[in-house]
This record gives sequence, structure tokens and C-alpha cells, in this order.
Amino acid sequence: MKVESGLKFFKKCLKALNIQSARIPADKSSTANSQSKKDSAYQLTWITDYLAVGCAPMSYVEFEAIREQGIDAIVNLCAEFCDLHEIEEKSGFEVYYLPIPDENAPDMEDMEKALAWLDESIYLGKKILVHCRQGIGRTGTFVTSYLLRRGLGLKVASRKMKCTSATPTNYCQWELLRKYGNKSGVLRIREPSLEARDVVDLSVYFADYNALVQRIDEDIDRANDTGSGITKCGLETDECCFHYVDLQLIEAIYLSNVMNRTLKSDLRTEVIRRAVEVCKKTREIKARLVEKGYAPDKDKKELIESYAKENILCPLNIEKKCSLYEQRPIRCRLYTIARDAVDLDLIDNTLFDISQNVSFAFSGSSLEKKIRSFSLADTVSGRFIQEYFYYLASLAAS
Repeated sequence: MKVESGLKFFKKCLKALNIQSARIPADKSSTANSQSKKDSAYQLTWITDYLAVGCAPMSYVEFEAIREQGIDAIVNLCAEFCDLHEIEEKSGFEVYYLPIPDENAPDMEDMEKALAWLDESIYLGKKILVHCRQGIGRTGTFVTSYLLRRGLGLKVASRKMKCTSATPTNYCQWELLRKYGNKSGVLRIREPSLEARDVVDLSVYFADYNALVQRIDEDIDRANDTGSGITKCGLETDECCFHYVDLQLIEAIYLSNVMNRTLKSDLRTEVIRRAVEVCKKTREIKARLVEKGYAPDKDKKELIESYAKENILCPLNIEKKCSLYEQRPIRCRLYTIARDAVDLDLIDNTLFDISQNVSFAFSGSSLEKKIRSFSLADTVSGRFIQEYFYYLASLAAS
């Protein structure tokens, strides 16, 4: 594998894992469905596939309409509504609150922090609504600043916003944009773009994975109906949260994708920090096993037993609950399930088939049957992408 092609593939993986998260089938959004937009209780105006503008929502019906259109997070610019951002958070949205008095412009430094948050959120595949009270002056100023940050000049950015009512309304707002535009500059190396390019659409693979999970959940429900007394890990108990968990490629991609899109910024940072600590402890365990003559990456039995003795908590466990309970891995779902209640071989083979298909979409090459798995901690920390890249490089070199 050439270095150039390898780096290109690696960037392709990163883009697909992060940006395509908005295409998970469970997402109810459909920006292409104009009729649905017209019938909605809250009217969004989409600037890009991931960024929309509007006015301040004033009812729970509007909150639900916003959610149904796929919005994951909100930038609230209303200084006059001091508790609206709290209501938005309680309604399930991640919120960045940048209070700006009506007819005013934001402080440059505060705006930079908010734009950095917006940039990261869109990179992670979240769909964002920016609003002030009426969705005009403050909203237009902030979103135009984002376009300037992406390398568009002020004239191009203004044309981009013409399809909306969001536009600066007074001198101080236009003056801020002029200063910020001079500071940001215009991207001239290539044409500025607000959209990701060369990205693998993961929705078909996620649909196959979700279908498998649904069948497993149905099998678990049937087993529970027979009086098996199944305890749901991550909700009713955290016993399985101290076990070593390996994931196949599709599981790792799906979990990473959902984590990036659904967890709030602070929580995501915290679980990644915890995952890095778990990875460190796991490497220490492996080093001790190697000294004793074991091969922990090939024979997982000793690793699993040694890991359990260390009482290492899953990084997704927050206050004895799984922070991604609805999207928890299959291994966690099967905790306390009798072996005859599900077909484990069929599950493993189905996961491998989906993993093989998604790997082919990324790299153009099929997986070997003995593909290495990825630990849950490596998945949460993001290190599994590096491991997968090294795996493909080793195949090309052999």
C-alpha cells in the first residue's frame, strides 16, 4: 500500500465515521421532503445539510417538531429569554448558550468559542439549529460568521444567506462581520465548501446492523416471557460493565458514530478520557501476560480473566447506567441470556458479513475471516481507527 493512498483512505475513514452519522436510519429527519417541512409546527431553513436557522421555539410542540426534523443541538442567541436554553436542554437538545442583546453583535472572543463548538458539532455529524428571538439579525450575524470561518468571503457568505430571513440588521453587526472577515481571510487554495466530500454512506450498513439488533432484542423478549428473569445490563445492573468486551468492525463504527452524534460535548469528552485510561490499564495487563508467555491478542481467555480481576469499569458507565443504553453493543445485550436463547454463531457470522461489506466500501478490499476485533475502550477512545488502518496496511504488505 502506497503512503499516499493509505493516507487518503485513512482520511476517508475519519470523514465517514464522523460526518455520516446523520444518515443513521433511526434518524427521522428528511431535509429533502419539502411537504413534511411545510406541515411542521416549526419551520426550519437549512443553510447546509447540517446547519439550520429559525426563530426561538415557544412550545413543546415546536420542540418536538424540531426534533422530528433531525436537529440534535441548538445555538441559542437570546439574551432576553434567560431560561429558554435550560428548557431546550431539558427537552433533550445539546445547547450552546451565547446570549446577545437584541440589535447587538456578540463579543468577538465569545463568538470564536461558540463557532469552535459549532464546527466540532457539525464535524461529528450533529444537525444544528441557530436561533435568536426572530431568527433575523443575531442569527444572521452568527451564521454568516461561521461561513466566513469556513473560508467564504463576505460577499459569497451574504449570497448564501439570501434564501433566509437571517441577515444582520444594523451597523454594529455588519462591522463585526467586516472585522471577522478580515481576520479569517478567504480560502483561495481551493474552492471553499461547507459540505464533506468523498464520504462513504454508512446508512445501508447501519440498517443491516440495526435489523440484527432488533432480531436479538425480540429473541431476548421471548426468553424473558418464559420467566428467564433476564437482567438488563446498563440499566438494571452494571455487573457486565466490568468485563472485557470486543467488537467487530461494524459494531465499532456504529458505536463510535452514535457516540459522536448523540452525547453532549462535556459527556463525550469525559467518556473518551475514561476510555484512554482503560486502554492504558489494558496495555499493562497485556504486558504482564506477555511476560508470562501468553499471547493476549491471539488467545483472549487469559486477557478476559485478568481484566475481570482488575475491576475496570466500562468508560460508558456513568453513575451505574450506560450512557448509550439504547445503542449498547450486542455483547452487553446478551448478558445473562441463556446460550440456547439466541444463535451466537449466526450473530457472529452476520456481524462479520456486514463488517466485510463496510470494509470493502472503505478500502475496496475484503476482510480476512480472522479479522482482528476492537476493544470497547479502543472504540470509545477512537483508537480503533488507527488499529484498523494498521490492519489493512499489514494485509497490503503481506
